[in-house]
Amino acid sequence: MKHWVSTSGWRLLPGLLAAGLTLMAARVGLVQPLEHKIYRSLFQIRGEQPWDDRVVLIEIDASSLAEMGQFPWPRHYYTELLDQITPANPSVIAFDILFAEPSEDDAALVKAMARHGDVVVATAWDAQRGVIGPNAKLVEGAIATGHIHSLDDTDSISRTYRPKVNGTPALSLSAVQRYKLKQSDSWAMPNLNHPLWLNWPGFVENAPHYSFVDVLTGQVPATTFTNKIVFIGFTGVGLDDIATPYDQTATGVYQHMAAANNLLTQNYLRPVDWPIWMMVALLSPATSYWMFYRCLRVQLLASLTLTGVWSSLVVVAFGYSYWLPTIVPLVSISLTSLFVRSFEHFEDTQLLQWHGKPEKGSIQLPAIQPWSPVSEQ
Repeated sequence: MKHWVSTSGWRLLPGLLAAGLTLMAARVGLVQPLEHKIYRSLFQIRGEQPWDDRVVLIEIDASSLAEMGQFPWPRHYYTELLDQITPANPSVIAFDILFAEPSEDDAALVKAMARHGDVVVATAWDAQRGVIGPNAKLVEGAIATGHIHSLDDTDSISRTYRPKVNGTPALSLSAVQRYKLKQSDSWAMPNLNHPLWLNWPGFVENAPHYSFVDVLTGQVPATTFTNKIVFIGFTGVGLDDIATPYDQTATGVYQHMAAANNLLTQNYLRPVDWPIWMMVALLSPATSYWMFYRCLRVQLLASLTLTGVWSSLVVVAFGYSYWLPTIVPLVSISLTSLFVRSFEHFEDTQLLQWHGKPEKGSIQLPAIQPWSPVSEQ
């Protein structure tokens, strides 16, 4: 074993060094900004997928605000909306609105919620874990509550959300749970102890959405919402803004719609981190061992091949809702190739220095000067 380590095992060192540096950088978050860019690019490469038509939005949009006044509205509008669509039997209605302060319209709204029977209302907490909303009166009419806290990244893109906060499921999760219960469908509950990654279907404008005022005035038939999960939320400018891999500007209610889509179809993104990190730790040394004493062309071809194969695998896996780390393996491949060349150069330099020294006990002859006419004078 000692003989192998001294004669050949050191060829593993460039790969071990490359893997160690890359994994350390990943561990402290240095590669995260690049991975975030890759996340967005993968959606562009994959292209749009259809939004699930079982999830629809009644939006408080610009036309509704122009017709009915600035937000927030008197709550009798929500009572009228529920009375308008309840006869068509929507499966679940989820309000992405914090009804924080008591209102004189609350009693009528509670009755409208009870008439439907499956209304989920939004809840949230401040930094001291104090409840912001809803008020206690409206909770009486709701079948459940769901939190609306988001986890926006530094670039404002909504990539993940917490399925539970303070023991309360996310608004999307509460709505889907009620929907599955009413449909008597069995489904696999995701792991609620870790953030869930959003698999955005496409541009938010392509999600099934209807203007609040159009629904309230009957321009959109109530039967449009039969057996659907109906989210009601604000989509105007300047409130609860987020970004998506497709849209620079959207609102938080679309995050809940995307999450509900993922839960219904079971295609939320599944990141694969630790297995890939272990693969990098093992394959980088093996790659460096193989690369040693290969010509530069072969080394470059091997690096380019590994880069192309891994990039293709990332794209294919993303199409099946698996997100593989991209930057860590690619950087490790590049560093391994670079370190192998550096080690080879160092070894060549040491050999030249070794062979250039005279052996002990040998006679060193003086250098012979070339003849020239000047030397004879």
